[in-house]
Amino acid sequence: MITTKGSCWLLLRLAVLLVVVLVQSSKGASYRDFEHRHIDFPKTGANNPNAYCNLMMARRGLTRPACKPTNTFINGNPRSVQGICGSGGTHYRGNLYTSKSRFSVVVCRNTGRFPNCNYRGRAQSKKVRVGCRNRLPVHLDRLV
Repeated sequence: MITTKGSCWLLLRLAVLLVVVLVQSSKGASYRDFEHRHIDFPKTGANNPNAYCNLMMARRGLTRPACKPTNTFINGNPRSVQGICGSGGTHYRGNLYTSKSRFSVVVCRNTGRFPNCNYRGRAQSKKVRVGCRNRLPVHLDRLV
């Protein structure tokens, strides 16, 4: 049975968590967030794509408070990635643009369970579709 003091503490923690989530979502996506989650240039060295994914997912904080199921790292120059929202991309629809050229990417998929996140990596060369705001990528939509 939960005590009154314990349930008050739990409600307070939940309220604080809700406020944090609302503040984060009200900011919306930003290029800085996109860059942190998806751009690694020059590419970080690792023995193989699996080791690369495990290193990068942990380094970028994408394994806490839960294992992010999938993430893609673009190993291209940030200026080239930014260019997708301009002359380096083709308008797809809405705020989505597809790169004219291919990028080296590594797709990381989680095969573990928190707290033991374990990623399988797959290196590819793909065009990238991004959501843009103010001529900067803020969302990785898909690989094409």
